[in-house]
Amino acid sequence: MSETLDRLRVEVVDGPLGKAVVATRAIPSGTLVMRFEGPVVAYDDVPASEVRYVISFEPYRWIIPEPPARFINHSCEPNCAFRADRGVVTARAIARGEALTIPYDWADAVEMRAHPDHYFWDPRWTFECRCGSPRCRGKIDHYRAE
Repeated sequence: MSETLDRLRVEVVDGPLGKAVVATRAIPSGTLVMRFEGPVVAYDDVPASEVRYVISFEPYRWIIPEPPARFINHSCEPNCAFRADRGVVTARAIARGEALTIPYDWADAVEMRAHPDHYFWDPRWTFECRCGSPRCRGKIDHYRAE
């Protein structure tokens, strides 16, 4: 595990919806909890077995995330946010035992306008959301530009 992960006592666990990254102690808002690490490739070079995990942090380049970041789950009301440097930062305080979440369907509106052909939605990414949020969108099937 990475130094950051050990210091913050975050671990990957098996839960009712599959693997999840959870806090083993309270984490304050604004804390860098981990970074997405892994091979960076063109989308055409992403192995089929990795398509469900792939994420883009720059136009036309996709990272195949390694654990533990690959197991951060989606929420329609996420408690973490992406940073351009591939960091994941808490957007609010995280309670001990709480799963860390990010928005799988988020996209930067400026980047989407600048690189519209990069922001396609692969149908293999579509899923019925079960995040439990009152603001749950139900089906995650396209990017939301913010």
